[in-house]
Amino acid sequence: MKFNPFFMFSREESETKVANDRLLSYAAGLTGQNMTYGFVSSRLFVYLNTILKIPSEKTGWITGISTLWDAVNDPLIGGLIDRRKHKPGQKLRPFLLWTPAIIGILVFLMFVDFGLPEMQTIALVLVLYILFDVFYSLQDISIWGIAAMSSPDSTERRRVIQWISIAAGLGGTIASLFPTMKDIFVKNGVMSEKNTYVLGAGIFAVGGMLIAMLAYRMKEKVEPTEEAGKTSIIQDILDLKHNKTLIIVCLARTVQSISLALPWEYFFETQGLAYKIGGSEISGGTAQVVYGFIMGIPGAFAMFFAVKLINKLGGNKKLLVFSEVATIAARIIAFFVGANDRFLNIGTLAVVMVLLGTAQIFTNMKDIAHRSLLTNSIDEVELKTGKRTEGIVFSMQNFVSKLTGAIPKFIQGYFLKWLGFDANVKVAANQTVINAQTAPRFLKYRWHHFILGPAIGSLLYLIVIIFLDSDDAEHMAEVEQALKRKREAAAYVEA
Repeated sequence: MKFNPFFMFSREESETKVANDRLLSYAAGLTGQNMTYGFVSSRLFVYLNTILKIPSEKTGWITGISTLWDAVNDPLIGGLIDRRKHKPGQKLRPFLLWTPAIIGILVFLMFVDFGLPEMQTIALVLVLYILFDVFYSLQDISIWGIAAMSSPDSTERRRVIQWISIAAGLGGTIASLFPTMKDIFVKNGVMSEKNTYVLGAGIFAVGGMLIAMLAYRMKEKVEPTEEAGKTSIIQDILDLKHNKTLIIVCLARTVQSISLALPWEYFFETQGLAYKIGGSEISGGTAQVVYGFIMGIPGAFAMFFAVKLINKLGGNKKLLVFSEVATIAARIIAFFVGANDRFLNIGTLAVVMVLLGTAQIFTNMKDIAHRSLLTNSIDEVELKTGKRTEGIVFSMQNFVSKLTGAIPKFIQGYFLKWLGFDANVKVAANQTVINAQTAPRFLKYRWHHFILGPAIGSLLYLIVIIFLDSDDAEHMAEVEQALKRKREAAAYVEA
């Protein structure tokens, strides 16, 4: 097939195919949305604590209460979306048009210092955040849920999900540029640090939401059934028992977060880790940056080929299993390569990085497989119950994402305490552990938790995900044909 350099601007559209120019707009909308969310999630705590000088414990309560509300309101919003009366092709699209303006304004106001007393500032931020989260949930559930309605063909939906997943990652990357922008402006006297946050909110929040409105161009090609909205929201949530795929994916992701892994910083940047190259010394922090590139860039590039690999392996489940087996194998090999303090040699660490980076290529594709599975599960549940549940299904995805972000925080705190980690203790560069009774546990086991911690999570994930039913092309073709006959029969009865 001849390569067309303008393929993203093709106007080809059919009942099952999404035009490439429409897909480009949809993907751009995800980039904009994640620019905004990335800015809020990474900068709000720091802004409140360091710029507005709200004490750390109070800032923790603000973000803690906000996160709790964030998790609880998603299923409720999802249920409301599924029950909403709407015109054909307008179940989710309206939220993609009018919510971005409100979200952009609310986020911008969160980063403006109104000069209020401390308690009034806290109250204002809480109100703004709670309002932001309601409207953001409406937009977030809709922008991901519409992927399930983009086509009745599971293969085409997988292509859509591939591109929007890549675009979402790009949005988060763009938001991560804010610290660099802030430092440049402050160091060169262009503006104060406080004003850089206002500028950042304008660029990443308001600007991101303007871009997010492009997602409105995506069409809904699958219509909800008449059964939608006939039961209570509580019953809709209870009816998730019919969605075995959703239950297993959510459970697998949850148990994966129950591991003894610590953030990279605890291996690279603490307790005197450093490397000699020639006459120069590389700090652990610099080594971490290199590690981040090796873990991120090849995997990000590989996402462009995720759909081809999933098709070649024979389905999303097989990719998920393959990914975790590759991760476990790579980490076990890497553990023995760097054991007995061999990781203190830069050459050995480089070999370890390559091993882990190779396995990460497949891990980066997991989000595409998860979302493809969820969109397919909506079809299967419709076949069983007659109800389509884009709202509630993708709200549960969001709920689990927040849950799996919270669980490791509790584990890491107690694990660090058991390891005897003390941030105030400075250790000479490349100090090795010889006497386990006199040396801190942290130094003794830092290699173990860095390499094997994530492997524990992968093993737990694998044990759950193997119970997932097959989702190969033949199975999904049967589901799609059965749904088509069911919808045609329903249309004939109505006529």
